[in-house]
Amino acid sequence: MKVLVFNSYTTGQKHKIDNPLDSEDCSSQDRLKSRIKELCGFNEEGWHDKDRDYRLPAKDMFTGPLYIELRKGLDQIRKHKNYEKHSIDLYFPWYHCRVDGKMDPVNEEDIIVPFDTSPLHELDILELDDTGVPEKTVALFESYDIVFSLLRPDDISSLQRVFEVERSVPIIFLLPKSQRKAVDENLSNVHVVETGSALQKILRTTNFALKGVVMKKLCEAACEQGFQVFEQVKHNPDVLLDIVQ
Repeated sequence: MKVLVFNSYTTGQKHKIDNPLDSEDCSSQDRLKSRIKELCGFNEEGWHDKDRDYRLPAKDMFTGPLYIELRKGLDQIRKHKNYEKHSIDLYFPWYHCRVDGKMDPVNEEDIIVPFDTSPLHELDILELDDTGVPEKTVALFESYDIVFSLLRPDDISSLQRVFEVERSVPIIFLLPKSQRKAVDENLSNVHVVETGSALQKILRTTNFALKGVVMKKLCEAACEQGFQVFEQVKHNPDVLLDIVQ
């Protein structure tokens, strides 16, 4: 079983600096390259200052409560004796912060620089054949058996072409009832599992951490009951809530 977790970026980042990458820096490729070089610790002459080098693997950059809980689950399941027969990978949707300049979804091992997440709420819909990002995201999804989306409504809106494409892989969105409308549930292989205040109380967590706790609990269940729990969720997404409770 190959599992993909597609997670939004969080404002909580390890490096808290005054000049992270922002939307204006993404207005041109030359400016973007210059700013990324600067955030990697290099000045205009090419000299490197390690104290101004803020690049990190994506898995080490984020510090928000959702991500912390998700990370606990990933770390636990990857230590399981049967993990090598399976895999659970973490990706993020947006690419401007990548040090390598690729316009691809960001894997947790990819190197990124700190950035201001607020412009992500203003992104236009990414069209097919424009940036190539929707096509690459669909191809990424198709290499897995099941995809869990922890995306915010704004992320979902910008990537909606990805979800409209005919896919063989089911995508399970974790969303509170108030945000359910962000997803077109009539689309093929699209499912919504409601997370909200009731589940928050049952799991004794905060609203900010809830989706991360759900994934952590699912990872714990896989460690205790066997990795077939992912297969169960694939065929009946609603069983996810029973498993994590």
